[in-house]
Amino acid sequence: MVAEITAPISLKNVLGYNFAKVKAGTASVILTSLLSVDENGKTDLFRALADMENRLPSGIRTKKPVFHCSINPHPNDVLTDQQLQNIASEYMERMGYGNQPFIVFKHNDIAREHIHIVSLRVDSFGKKLPHAFEGRRSKKITDDLELKYGLIPSESRKKPQKDIAVKEIKSADINNGNVREQISDVVRAVLKRYAFQSLGEMNLILSRYNISVEEVRKEYKGKQYDGLVYAITDKDGNKLMSPLHASKIGRGTGFSAVSRHFEKSKAVIKEKAPLFRNAIIETMKNSPDKEQFLTTMKVHGIDVVFRQNEEGRIYGVTFLSDSLGMVANGSRLGKGYSANVFNDYFTNGKNPFLDYSIQEIDTVKQINTEKELSANQAIEEELFYEEFSENSDLPITVHGIDYKELAFQRKLRNKYGKLKINRKRRKL
Repeated sequence: MVAEITAPISLKNVLGYNFAKVKAGTASVILTSLLSVDENGKTDLFRALADMENRLPSGIRTKKPVFHCSINPHPNDVLTDQQLQNIASEYMERMGYGNQPFIVFKHNDIAREHIHIVSLRVDSFGKKLPHAFEGRRSKKITDDLELKYGLIPSESRKKPQKDIAVKEIKSADINNGNVREQISDVVRAVLKRYAFQSLGEMNLILSRYNISVEEVRKEYKGKQYDGLVYAITDKDGNKLMSPLHASKIGRGTGFSAVSRHFEKSKAVIKEKAPLFRNAIIETMKNSPDKEQFLTTMKVHGIDVVFRQNEEGRIYGVTFLSDSLGMVANGSRLGKGYSANVFNDYFTNGKNPFLDYSIQEIDTVKQINTEKELSANQAIEEELFYEEFSENSDLPITVHGIDYKELAFQRKLRNKYGKLKINRKRRKL
């Protein structure tokens, strides 16, 4: 999902551009907020323009009082109008425009269905809304929305360095020799790239690379000693060798080091757990069967592992995300996400996720979007759309071709593809 923010000078021109598309049948108004509508629940150019202009105090000094944003999901994403409305509302709320009037247009004039949002950058007192780090904040919000709604990520987030590094981890093979080095390489890489708080969670990741870890306890001269042993396994988890003590594997793989990793992971998991919970809630809204649940969660970028006894009862559930670098048991996300909850649902059909009054729903607002920002990072999103002509309410069009739209399509291909174009940033 790519969001492009601009600050047009003319409210009339930007509304005219979008309503011209509505008149042509290639766009529709799907949402209004704090704007009046007629008896049929609809609005038009003159009504929307009058409502917004009435909110602008006379004599305001802000040269560019208009907020215009286009939000563009990946071309392969298929979203309902309700989902687009939810995305628009959440985006505007987190950007700080929740109390501002705004209107949302859905454009379907090309294969890439997308939305445009028009609002005001100043409040009813003429004070400009905060816009520092606008581009950075917008990117963080769209990243969160991609995960929440299971959307295809933009290229800039789809291949972070962390994901590339994960692919470089080679599975251990007992036939390749030097088992100590193989185990050491995998364990160190996993400790570096994933947050987890138990040996069970750690084992889930290591099992991908044919390695297991166990805790051992020994008593020497009346004193208890804790340690870890590692072994190479087959694809079914069966050990192919006598376990090696961590002391023979190398520093940073022993009980003390792993315990410190558990402690350090607490803050990471606390921060990212809302993203896991939101993905689960979004998936469970459709009351899926087990296979559908696993498949949809995978679309969200999260692998789910259920542990069952011989009778088929689910007694454990673990969630793992490579992109977030985190693994957590269901109970760690909260009581409402434990194995018992899923066992009751898949056995009796009782879906507690439909009862919003008792759900511990984490909105993306709870995630501290500003913590990664520093005072020295005054990064603004590049303005893409050129200002509309002061004397025209319509887009610049020649022989029926909307050149702004064509240029924007090229920009999206660059965003989702390999080509990156760096242009000079323009200030709002």
